[in-house]
Amino acid sequence: MVIHPFLIKFVGSVTMVQDMMLKKKFLWALHLGIIVLAGCSKKSVVSSSGSEYKEDLASVRPRYEYTEPTFAKKTETAVAPKNNNVPRANVDKPLYVNKRLDTVLDTLAKQNKSIRYINGFRIQIYVGNVRQEADAAKSYIYQAFPDLNPYMSYSQPTYRVKVGDFMYRSDAEQYLDLVRQQYSSAVILSDRVDIKRSMMVNPASESN
Repeated sequence: MVIHPFLIKFVGSVTMVQDMMLKKKFLWALHLGIIVLAGCSKKSVVSSSGSEYKEDLASVRPRYEYTEPTFAKKTETAVAPKNNNVPRANVDKPLYVNKRLDTVLDTLAKQNKSIRYINGFRIQIYVGNVRQEADAAKSYIYQAFPDLNPYMSYSQPTYRVKVGDFMYRSDAEQYLDLVRQQYSSAVILSDRVDIKRSMMVNPASESN
């Protein structure tokens, strides 16, 4: 009896399909078994943990004693009147500020009185080596301009004669024109001047 080769291939393919179906069924059964076992194991753990456990732990637990805090009421009554009475007594008086202001003004006035010299200007009328000429320049200022004070300084071998205590350069310029009638080389220089003597200078009256 001769079997057709097509029949042999068909039978072989059928057996292969059956084998694959069996393998799939086996795998499905294996997965189901694992899931069931896992559920059973969880239930067993839960059931084992859910068993009643009784033990007295009161002797092991720490104990704390609670004490209620106490507030001192005496400090509130003692401090309140002191803060209200001391500073407000002087602040509310209008004369308190005036007294403070007077003391500050007095100190400023004393400081201003102690300041004698400020930066100002003087007219230099003579520079030379002859003492008699320097003295003659001083005497000329005493006679022609009595309100100006001459100042002579000596730095070997030179004599310098400066006149006036001017706070402003404009005041010195008014005198400069008058002084140059006698000393044509006179110039204005910045210098430290006496405050009181600068108040006594009156360029307007001399220029008239």
